[in-house]
Amino acid sequence: MTKINDKTELRIIQYLDENGPSFLGEVVKGLKLSNTKGLNFTTRLLSKGIIKHSASPLQFELNTESE
Repeated sequence: MTKINDKTELRIIQYLDENGPSFLGEVVKGLKLSNTKGLNFTTRLLSKGIIKHSASPLQFELNTESE
């Protein structure tokens, strides 16, 4: 599993773990991030395979297959 050192990435992972599949807007609102910052961090987590798009392509969820 990829080691995560960034605090914002860890907060996003924790948010998705606690809240399940979520839209980007829900994540940024829940964590009080700007839309740009939230999009950048979720894109990084997607590229690392830590999160994935859920059944609804606009939602994100933890990628349990990456462990």
